[in-house]
Amino acid sequence: MSLLYAYKPRKDRALFSASRLLLAMGVTPNMVTLGGLLLSMMAGLLAMSGHLYAGIFFFIIGAGLDAVDGSFARACGLSSEFGRYFDSICDRLSELAFIVGAVIGGTPPSAFMVIAGSMLLLASRIYNHRRGLSSDAAMFGRPERLALLVAGLLCPAPFDTAFFMAAGILCLISSAQALASGVRIVSG
Repeated sequence: MSLLYAYKPRKDRALFSASRLLLAMGVTPNMVTLGGLLLSMMAGLLAMSGHLYAGIFFFIIGAGLDAVDGSFARACGLSSEFGRYFDSICDRLSELAFIVGAVIGGTPPSAFMVIAGSMLLLASRIYNHRRGLSSDAAMFGRPERLALLVAGLLCPAPFDTAFFMAAGILCLISSAQALASGVRIVSG
């Protein structure tokens, strides 16, 4: 998993009170996930209409909601298989909606390499999960992928494409790591 996921227990503790408050207000973790997706779709529309920086701003807020939904679910005992899949699918749809909008708005199509890598990583994790295996060996996760995506969006050519390619390649490597760790567990 992402190197930043080592800080997940700290994040969960820091968000515990806020999670309980949200639950008391009738908000569920899946609603937070959906809110992140909707913000990312709005970000894509902004980027498509030529407002890339505003789109990046709302995309980052949407990604921030994604950082909260899992902590919220764990803090309130609401973690579920459906929630994990729903979160993963919404993460990819968020990235796709934003990148499609950004490309239509003028970002180079090489940004789609980030989506390709993201989908491959999701597929490898689903494959391992369906076989009862862990995917924790993947070192490049969503936080790093989004950091490279935003860096690419903020850089001029050819650096933008270099950042997008790096994200795609690192997703490919993480997919291989995830699948290889699953093989080792089975054969070991």
